[in-house]
Amino acid sequence: MENNTSENNDKPELPVEKSGIRAYLFKPAGIAALTVAAAACICLVIALIVSESSETNADLQKTVQEQQTEQQSETSQQNPAALYEEPTQGYLDDLVKQVDLTLINTLKAAKISMSDLKLEDVTLKEHQGRDFHFQQLRFPYKGDKKSFIAKVKAELKEAVANATVHEIAPDSWLISINGVPTHKFFIFAPLKKKKPAPHKVDPDGPKMAIVIDDMGEDLAFARGLANLDVHVTFSIWPKSSHVKKTVALAKKHGNEIMIHLPMQPKGYPKVNPGSDALLVGMDSAVIYKRVRAAVSKIPSATGLNNHMGSLFTEDYAGMSAVMTELRRNKLFFLDSRTTPKSAGRKTARKAGVTMYERNIFLDNVKDVGAIKYQLSKTAKIAKKTGQAIAIGHPNKETLQAIRQWVNENKGKINIVPVEELNPRG
Repeated sequence: MENNTSENNDKPELPVEKSGIRAYLFKPAGIAALTVAAAACICLVIALIVSESSETNADLQKTVQEQQTEQQSETSQQNPAALYEEPTQGYLDDLVKQVDLTLINTLKAAKISMSDLKLEDVTLKEHQGRDFHFQQLRFPYKGDKKSFIAKVKAELKEAVANATVHEIAPDSWLISINGVPTHKFFIFAPLKKKKPAPHKVDPDGPKMAIVIDDMGEDLAFARGLANLDVHVTFSIWPKSSHVKKTVALAKKHGNEIMIHLPMQPKGYPKVNPGSDALLVGMDSAVIYKRVRAAVSKIPSATGLNNHMGSLFTEDYAGMSAVMTELRRNKLFFLDSRTTPKSAGRKTARKAGVTMYERNIFLDNVKDVGAIKYQLSKTAKIAKKTGQAIAIGHPNKETLQAIRQWVNENKGKINIVPVEELNPRG
């Protein structure tokens, strides 16, 4: 019989416990587990969003880098020479050339004709293992000398750090860079100009060679060079865009032809010497192969000089391999002297290869007046020692300077191919 007492009827009805997930979730432990799971899901979603954003940024950076690479490639194709510069800024001889340019510009501003600027002497000196040229100059000036010297000092201070000017005797001043004397100049009162006597070049007199490196990319420049009144040497990149046309142009006009072979610089790989460059540590067989390949591209070449190569030309083993192949092909070697520690002379002598060395770089400062002055410096060295070699590059300023300088110095010096000079012993 059923028990219906009021005590039983007043008690609340409790839910019957059932097994399963739903029942578990209503327990404290279940609620805690659900909270942890929800938090984990939220973290996972955030991580996925961040990851996707990072991948998007990475893709964007990659795209930007690819675009920059493409732009650099386009720039290289438009201006191949940009890839082939071995920076030398900071060397004393480069600072000397900056002083040269500053003096030239100051003289021009004072209306002193460049024909009145006399380069009396050039002496090769050495500072911290590198060569530079100490020069003595003379020019006329009829104005206030104190004001002129003050102008020179001001211009030098702006152009070359630590360049100083001191008067060492009446009308005589000394320029120093970082305490090293580099220029001595004399100022004299203008004299009445005499009509210059005609010059007749002595075929046995002083000789200078002008070599233009990096040829083979700019055909318009090559045509301009070939049409000069003197025979300038073409040093051509074996893998240049217009190697065959440049060779044909040089042969047609009777210009000496050389191979301009890329070699490893000290700034490598940041400074790129170009494809198929000779590198330190290469096996001799690889060097032989690369030199032979270069010769096959320019078979009419009579000699070879280094493009860059401030590190490679210091390597005795590598240069010995180069000389072996030059001897086989009966080519001379012109050392561009991108380092004072070059092994070129020793290895050439040992291999029995005819060898020459550069005296002057013409266009470290790309200014017509400065380049003409470097040509005069080359001529002065030739008159002092019997011969000299200048190396320039295919810049419009270089072509203009050579053209003007040759016209102004007709009959004063022999300009000849490199192979007509006396080899370096």
